[in-house]
Amino acid sequence: MSENFDKLTSAYIYYGFAFLLLWEWLRPLQDFTETGNTVVFVLFIGLSFLFISVKARWYIGALVKIFYILFVQHLLFFEGSFFSPAWIGLFIGDISNNAALMMEANWMEISSPFRTLLFFVLLWLLVYLINYWIIFQKRIMFFFIITIVYVTVLDTFTEYDASFAIVRIVVIGFVLIGLLYLERIKILERIKRERYMTIKWVLPLSALIGCAVLVGILSPKAEPQWPDPVPYLTAYGGSEEGPNGTVNKIGYGPNDEQLGGAFVADDTPVFTAVAEDRHYWRVETKDLYTGKGWDVSDSEAESVQMDPENITISSTEEGVDTVPLTASVEIDDQYRYDHVIYPAGIKSVTLPRDSALDVNPLTELMTPRLAENRGNFSPGSYVAAYEFPDFKIDELRKVSSNNGVPEDIRARFTQLPEELPQRVRDLALELTSGNDNYYDKAKSIETYLGGSQFTYETTDVAVPRGEEDYVDQFLFETFKGYCDNFSTSMIVLLRAADIPARWVKGYSDGAFIQNLGGNQKEYKITNNNAHSWVEVYFSGIGWVPFEPTKSFTNPYDFTFNLDSQERAETETPEQSQPEKEPVTEENNTPQSSSSNSSSWPFSIQIGSTAFYLILIAAVMIAFTLYKTRLRWMPYLILYTYKHRKDEKVYGDAYVALLKQLERYGLKRHEGQTLRDYARYVDSFFDVRDMTKLTASYEKSLYRGDNSKEEWIKSKELWENLIKKISS
Repeated sequence: MSENFDKLTSAYIYYGFAFLLLWEWLRPLQDFTETGNTVVFVLFIGLSFLFISVKARWYIGALVKIFYILFVQHLLFFEGSFFSPAWIGLFIGDISNNAALMMEANWMEISSPFRTLLFFVLLWLLVYLINYWIIFQKRIMFFFIITIVYVTVLDTFTEYDASFAIVRIVVIGFVLIGLLYLERIKILERIKRERYMTIKWVLPLSALIGCAVLVGILSPKAEPQWPDPVPYLTAYGGSEEGPNGTVNKIGYGPNDEQLGGAFVADDTPVFTAVAEDRHYWRVETKDLYTGKGWDVSDSEAESVQMDPENITISSTEEGVDTVPLTASVEIDDQYRYDHVIYPAGIKSVTLPRDSALDVNPLTELMTPRLAENRGNFSPGSYVAAYEFPDFKIDELRKVSSNNGVPEDIRARFTQLPEELPQRVRDLALELTSGNDNYYDKAKSIETYLGGSQFTYETTDVAVPRGEEDYVDQFLFETFKGYCDNFSTSMIVLLRAADIPARWVKGYSDGAFIQNLGGNQKEYKITNNNAHSWVEVYFSGIGWVPFEPTKSFTNPYDFTFNLDSQERAETETPEQSQPEKEPVTEENNTPQSSSSNSSSWPFSIQIGSTAFYLILIAAVMIAFTLYKTRLRWMPYLILYTYKHRKDEKVYGDAYVALLKQLERYGLKRHEGQTLRDYARYVDSFFDVRDMTKLTASYEKSLYRGDNSKEEWIKSKELWENLIKKISS
């Protein structure tokens, strides 16, 4: 009993340290990827290790983890009731769509719910792999090394400070390696039990690890010999002059009349921001596409004076779900422009007293000025209050035309030059003809630009010459470029399909610096983060951002509104209700026998959501029953034969036992006698029951007159063996 307790305690310790080691993989994800809410993944790996450590039935653990995954999917990406079947149908459809994208190797278009599902599956497999290494191999060195490599790469190539992470990993890894090495020694030396052996091993191990960590922390450290390897590596990749003779430094610039050409990286700071969510930072929009670049349709438009505490421009209509947030922005002193850099949904900015905002009504460029002399000034440090939007996909899909779009918006944002090549217009119609709403049309164009035929490139980028069109050149000739190429091309294709769209300039979300506590995170934005993207106008919703540039991901939220879908399914229009069946005089009941179907609370027609739910449940139940047959089938056999009293019961029961032993893995070899097989079974279970039972069975087999009596005497042996198979 004590030995089993020691083994159980050791397992808890091993799994605890393994959990901490795997946790180190999740810590940086929320800061350097689009992975948010990492706490749900931490809870998942903790739950997985818990089920393994308590040796729960595999199917119980699997069902609980599947339920947890579905619950998290609904919590993060869907709205409405969790117990509604509607969101399951949407989730299954999303899996089907993303499976098709994976077959096409279109990785950038995989949706967030599907990425989350794949990440859960990866963590599930990792936990089982770590369990195999710990319990069976008694080794963890490989996983320890790749964890060290993973964290050090982040520390080297990003601004993530892994100083404490390295210390934690070293302590956790060395403890696990030392304890597992002790386990291997016990197995090699066949040490069954040594009361103080573990303590004698752990004390010097702890002292050694503690001393090593202490020396590492207190010892003097040389300055980095290679402070920033990224410029060192990229220095070999390009020259100061591109193939077209035009090379610029990346960064914001007001003139976009001629797009194209190569650029070189520039990590000059622009601003730092403290915010709760990652999002893009706007500077201005432009509406006039010239065939070479972007301009403003009315360059003489006068700026409008606005109160900084009450900014009236809005990117979304009333009724769109938003979350009120604030962000602190500090513009770098060397930044040469005076405009405000702000998030979408801006409502107010704090500026010095007696100041106002000059807002261009066409470009939405905001410039602070002093009230006395109307002179512009740099905003410096300010706090922006904004409303972060949550777009409902089902609401976006309801927009299928320009009905309700103000005429000035439609005229300005569907403009295209007359000389635009016809093949660009033809491509737009080809990409959107299979969709009946603006959202799916926009996504089809976004997906097309994310295809394998296009390449993100910053050095070898062409500039249109002569009569060449900038978009036509990118779509049909070069197929490579950066954000300006991708975003401009998507807007032109959208406008060619008569969908209002505009070009937005600003900065991407930047690099994470540190967590300031709570949900507040600090980001650093440099010239390298200068970016352009697309906004599409949806009647009744407003401007919705899309991200066609390869290697970039849309930071805004797109979710399903299940409540509206459920209402649409349950509220059937009167004209669509079926007519009542005629009633006969003979039986006073409807002629059709399908009248009972109205008693079902949901439709179970083939193809419906309920049908697929029932089908999935049936498959899961059947699979579970098959995989657990060694658990429940012995009890069924016990119930079947225990109360039988006929002459053939012994023979049938013995044959059933042989089949169960074979299912258990104790296969009887060809030519092996029953007595030899019985000894083999007994040696496996360390008993004598099978040998005794076989001798009794052979006695009844050759003397059939006392078969019933032998069964009564040997039934208990048979029951013991059946129960052993199920344990």
